[in-house]
This record gives sequence, structure tokens and C-alpha cells, in this order.
Amino acid sequence: MERSIRVQGLVLHHYNYGEADRFVRLLTAERGKISALARGVRRMNSRKAGHLEPFTLASVQLSKTHSSVWVIDQVSTIESFPGILGTLERAALAAYVTELTDRFALEEMENRALFSLAVETIRRIAVIEDPFPTLRYFDLRLLDLAGFRPDFQHCVICRSVVQPTNQFFSASLGGIVCPACQRHEAACRPISVRTLKFLRYYQKSSFKEAAAAGWPQDIRTEGENILTDYLAFILERKINSQEFLENIRKQR
Repeated sequence: MERSIRVQGLVLHHYNYGEADRFVRLLTAERGKISALARGVRRMNSRKAGHLEPFTLASVQLSKTHSSVWVIDQVSTIESFPGILGTLERAALAAYVTELTDRFALEEMENRALFSLAVETIRRIAVIEDPFPTLRYFDLRLLDLAGFRPDFQHCVICRSVVQPTNQFFSASLGGIVCPACQRHEAACRPISVRTLKFLRYYQKSSFKEAAAAGWPQDIRTEGENILTDYLAFILERKINSQEFLENIRKQR
């Protein structure tokens, strides 16, 4: 077993430990999710602290102790994404990305596709004027990578091809329920044909294509609620950053 490694890591989360230490959760390209101890990082004179803030992409030298705990020996910033810290809402959007990434990533299991998705999404949030399409593209790619791709093409009960009319969506069944089958699935919600059209398009498109299509303002809430409710159902817990984001919007 390797006792010392250098990785590129996106800081997902950290929490205090002891009097001056902190555990930092990183998503790495090489090793998946890693929890590592940053010793003395909460002291005023710590040189590591600024490199280990959430949403930072860093180069990290790690060593493993005899108790099999990773320890951060050296760290330097690769990208800090200052545009995220400019507004509370963008910080909340970035927190949404890191929270979901943290919950779906597996400990020390390589997932370069997830690493690339998370970093690229954070990078886009920092600079794109309208981040909404970026977040919905992230939701759908994350569901694909996690193996929970929702079925927007067929009714998940009767398997008939979905027709261009208003339908229903079932989080528990993972896809569209046609009007004829809706009576058999009480826990489903209406979805307009326009929202379904955009979900389908984003699901099959590149980010460039999705961003060019945008997302109409009047159906944003519906599309967001369907995806975030589905993600929360899969995780069996609420998405804290989504609730925080909703509170920010209410105060506008």
C-alpha cells in the first residue's frame, strides 16, 4: 500500500477536529473521494488554510499514518474560482454541486468522469452569467454517472412511448408515468410537455448544445423541482444547499 501520494483535489467540505486541526474532504481524479487530516490548519499562522477552502482545486501531497489516516503534508492552489465568492447565490450554487458530488462519490474509488464534471461545473458557475442551465446539466450528468438515469422516453409502468402531451413524473419509479397509468402511481407529480422537452434535450446533448438552448424562465421552477426532488429521493435525505438557495431567492 502506498504511504505517500500527490493528487489533484477539489475541496468538497471540511470540519473541525481537535483544537487546531481540520478534516478535509477532497474529490480527486486519481483516487476518488479522500478524507484527510490537515494538522494545525486553524492556527492563525497556518500556510495551508487558504488552499483548503471549499470550491478550491488544489495539488495535495498526502501521507498515510500507521492508523491508516491520510494527512495533508503539502498543498498549493491550482484554481480558486474567485467569481464564486462574489455573491452569496453563486456560493450556494457551488455548495449544491459539492454537496451532491460528496454524497454520490465513493471513498477512494477512481471516478475521473465525476471529478471532471464537478470541476467543470464549478468553473462554469464562477464565470457564466446565467448558471441555471449549468446546474440542470450537472444534475442530469450526475444521475447518469451514478446509474440513476431517469427515463423521459417511455412510461415506466406500461413502457409505451411518451407522447407530446403533459405527463407525470415518479421519483420512486425513476421516470415518466403516462396519463393512462397515473392512477396506478399516486406518488407522482405533473410535468408539462415543455419541461419534458428540455429535460430530454439536456439529457442527450453536450454542454455547449444545452447552454445554447438555454431554459425558459417560466418553466425553470418545474424542471428544477423535478430533478432536485428525484436526487433527494435517491439519497433518502434533503439537499441542504438547495434549501439554503431557496431561502436566498425568497429574500430577493
